[in-house]
Amino acid sequence: MESQRSIVIEDAIARTRALARLLEDETTERLARELGDQVPTGEINLLVVGQFKRGKSSLINALLGDDVMPTGALPLTGVVSCIRYGNERRIDVSFRHREGLTIPVDELPLYVTERYNPANRLGVDRVEVTWPAEAIRGVVLFDTPGIGSTHAHNTAIARAALPRADAAILVVGPEPPIGAAELQYAREVVESSERLFVVLNKSDIAGSALSEILKFTDEALDQIAGARGVDIALLSATVARDAQRRGERDPAFAAFVESLRSFVEQHGEATRTRSIRRRVTALLQRLDALLAMRAAALALPIADRAKRKASVERVFEALGDRARSLELMVDDDVRRLRLSLEEAMDGFHDRDEPAFRALGAELARESSAERRGAALEQAVNERASAWRTDAVRQASHQIEADSAKYGRLLGEIEASAIEAGCRLLDVDAAKPVARTIEFEPARIGPAASLTPTTGLELLGALATDLLPRGLREPLLRRRYNRILSRELDALRGKLRYGIGHDLEPWRRSAHGTISSSMEAARRAVLGAFEELADEASDAGARELGRVQSLREELRVLHANLADSELPVASAM
Repeated sequence: MESQRSIVIEDAIARTRALARLLEDETTERLARELGDQVPTGEINLLVVGQFKRGKSSLINALLGDDVMPTGALPLTGVVSCIRYGNERRIDVSFRHREGLTIPVDELPLYVTERYNPANRLGVDRVEVTWPAEAIRGVVLFDTPGIGSTHAHNTAIARAALPRADAAILVVGPEPPIGAAELQYAREVVESSERLFVVLNKSDIAGSALSEILKFTDEALDQIAGARGVDIALLSATVARDAQRRGERDPAFAAFVESLRSFVEQHGEATRTRSIRRRVTALLQRLDALLAMRAAALALPIADRAKRKASVERVFEALGDRARSLELMVDDDVRRLRLSLEEAMDGFHDRDEPAFRALGAELARESSAERRGAALEQAVNERASAWRTDAVRQASHQIEADSAKYGRLLGEIEASAIEAGCRLLDVDAAKPVARTIEFEPARIGPAASLTPTTGLELLGALATDLLPRGLREPLLRRRYNRILSRELDALRGKLRYGIGHDLEPWRRSAHGTISSSMEAARRAVLGAFEELADEASDAGARELGRVQSLREELRVLHANLADSELPVASAM
């Protein structure tokens, strides 16, 4: 039975891709291809989600029975870690623009934490962890960045992971209790997945207020359709992990694992089937809307069809205005980002100038010109690295947050195009689901050269070594203060140029994404009117028959998917 369901789903996805290619709907074809990559694994995609510092990584470590995922005071960077069952302990890191590598556990923080990889400046695409933990057999855990941290891009990355969820574990806590931002996120989780687990973590620190916090959390979740009556697991991942280290068993955590395993073994396949089926169905509905438009256009007299097409084109002119407004938003945001970076670098300058002046006085007291030169170059290099890290982090954070915003808005424009086409052709089709369109990440890096420019100045300073110390030190101090001041100004200019140089291609890339998405939507909708003969002609009749045949194929795929559906347990 399981293999038969997989065959039905794989066939539906393959046919969806083929139909999308036939209709030149590039968006649906790409989404179907991505969905097809998930089917062969046979595993449930289980997202571990929640607000920053709720203990998501600690909970995953307890599930693994080992200290694998980094925990601590600082948030994870914008990287989603994928953890699955396997006989060997292995961690693979893949990158966006270079070959991946396999790393030991103790090096994982270098790639997934803001401390060592701020704003994902290393360009990590994903981290895949394989671990022999029975608690996750048949499951792929996704450790997402926490929402609500100081890093806006973390929230954007966490939300971007939701469409792949079959089920989710929402981790909340007692300090503070669940808030408005978490409830909104929980609502998105429920809408994107088939099953929700809720863990009230760190329950050991709630004390006598635990029952009151539990009641508050339960009542808050009751506001969300699909989460009513959810069972909340009370536990402490830290306590559970401490018990594991002692070779003991924490009863609260053991009960949660038992519930999770029971779900996976009894309802996992049904949940996975429903999840994939839901996503395939959304793609089929989109294709059916396009085919329905074509059939409706074909059924119209040629003159009326031309009028409807003109109306659709006017809609696209209006949507084009929205797209251009989005491009202007990109331009404005890049301009504001440049200004904010200018202000930030002024702040770096003002912050470090007193330290550089103190360094100038210290260098003036150094008797060796060689040591003076080495100390100066080291100081400038250290400041260059610190400024570069801070500037790149700020730019990357803002761009990732802005990209998520653009992706949502562009997805809404695309959905509006299909909806408008259906309306103008009097097609009764399901309202298309707006998707978030991905924008290419910005490649923000250092300037071409941040090497200090002090070489000639240092050579000129050597002549002062012959002067008496009382005359030499004041002269050297003034000279080094001038050198260091120029170095700070030069460093600021190099960073301004380097980051500005990187922002411009990203701005053009964002415009290109907007333009190509609008053109793809235009081709998909106006394709309903292309090369249509009169319905009464032989060519028109053949085309109408072809469209009706394709729609019938879609209906069969819908029916097969419905037959493949299994009952699934309600939310826990």
